Amino acid sequence: MFKLFGEKPDHPLYDLDETRRLLDELPLDDAKKSLEEITFWLESIKDAAGFAPQLRTDIILLLDEAGQPHLTELLRLYLSAPHLRDFQGLHLWRGIYAFAQALSAAYAACIGAYPNNGKKSGDPKERIALVCVRQLRAVAERMNLELMRYIEVDPSVWQLLCACYRFAEAQQCTDSMVFAYPGHVVHTNPQRELLRALVLYISSPDTLAPDQIEVSYRIAGRMSSFFDLKTTADAGSPYVFDLATDTPPHRADNAATTTPTMRFFGTARALPGLHNIIGQNENDPAWQERRFGNEFTPAGKLTVLKHLLRYWAAEPPHRHLERRNLNASIEVAHGFQNISRLVTHISGGVQPEQQAAAPQAQDGLGLASEATAAVAAAATANNATEVWHLSDMSAADIGATLTGSLGAWIKIGDLCALKPQNGQLWWVGVIQRLHTDADGKVHVGIELLAKKPAAVRLHVLAAETPPSAKDAADAHDYQTVILLPDEHNSYLHATMLMEPGRFAANARYRAMMGDNSRELKLGGLIAEGEDYEQVGFEWLL
Repeated sequence: MFKLFGEKPDHPLYDLDETRRLLDELPLDDAKKSLEEITFWLESIKDAAGFAPQLRTDIILLLDEAGQPHLTELLRLYLSAPHLRDFQGLHLWRGIYAFAQALSAAYAACIGAYPNNGKKSGDPKERIALVCVRQLRAVAERMNLELMRYIEVDPSVWQLLCACYRFAEAQQCTDSMVFAYPGHVVHTNPQRELLRALVLYISSPDTLAPDQIEVSYRIAGRMSSFFDLKTTADAGSPYVFDLATDTPPHRADNAATTTPTMRFFGTARALPGLHNIIGQNENDPAWQERRFGNEFTPAGKLTVLKHLLRYWAAEPPHRHLERRNLNASIEVAHGFQNISRLVTHISGGVQPEQQAAAPQAQDGLGLASEATAAVAAAATANNATEVWHLSDMSAADIGATLTGSLGAWIKIGDLCALKPQNGQLWWVGVIQRLHTDADGKVHVGIELLAKKPAAVRLHVLAAETPPSAKDAADAHDYQTVILLPDEHNSYLHATMLMEPGRFAANARYRAMMGDNSRELKLGGLIAEGEDYEQVGFEWLL
């Protein structure tokens, strides 16, 4: 029952001063415990009796601000080892998700207390806009966390986004600029926060690692002023989101009927900005784009920026190769060192009798193909491998399904070696897509980088290597790399996989291949993962 004449609500957080006092008592050195406590208070206050709407909103705003530093710290810990099958990581994720879920529900209760009869609220427009911004951001955080686990985004996410934005439109505050939190230096508004969530969803996050999803979310936030939201479709706004449904955004069907609740959006105006940031990263190695978080490497941000450039384009990538269903098994190994021992080796250590026993195929450089100078790495017999169920395949990728404890190491961007059932050679691929279904099965998409990779040893040519590259390679060191032939299975235009931290633009090496040893110079960084870098190179001699 509502308390009259200034009586305090029957709740520990009965006023702002008491709320601040209890928040001050939270442990500063235990983010998990503090966030759990704040989550409990959010869940208890949203429906507690005796609170005037303004007081309830003020307290929820304070709880939100107090929880943000703990959320940031726990998210950082989770992203440092976000393996799908890791129990500790899952426990950490559940704590973060519970906070985001409780926060979005609390703000929904605040919005529900405002008049819903079409009349404008008596609160200042900036305060209503702030509540909407906080709510949209809390719901987007829920979605972000669900994407990091590769599960279907819950329909309630779309319901909450729709309800909040409909309210913002009714209150005419969709473009009201506010600072989302104290200390922020960039303004935002409800429209930008809605677009941030929608654009993240259509950016193919299931092909990104969890930390890359987080970077994408930050980039979308910074670029949101260049996104368009309209009531009619056009070439620059090819996606549609219906405020009257609980369905995710999707590309608009030109033949479909437009309704008043449909909102069309696009990213065309953001593309020049992405191009500029990418150019700065590529052309000036010392330059760092710090706006998206100092904890992410410049190369890591560059990978994400190029991904967004593809998916924000007018015609984003899509599968077009024919796929066939399979019911077979495939042997899988992971880790650069394991893979470099498993794949075919080309070296000067091949015995003459092994060469004589192989057919004399050539690769276009005068190098014997893997059938000629291949040495099966017998030392790999003790390397741990797993057997996965192969579900489908195209010329460029394969699909597999994991159950039980298989793939405990797996995450987007991981390098893996693959040997089909009854096959002799190991292929090389990279995990490109993950999805966890309602039964807990993990569906994996693997891009095939090469079906005939070859491991070779490199020796740095110190005298020919620029000073900027000296830290990447020791003049007295040899390193093993994996050559990935081109689409014609030729090494003439191959790329190379190296261990992380080894790449240095323009560094020169000698590839140790017996009588056919060749010199080469590194080009640009193409892609990177946790334990590898894919780089371009050119043969010199």
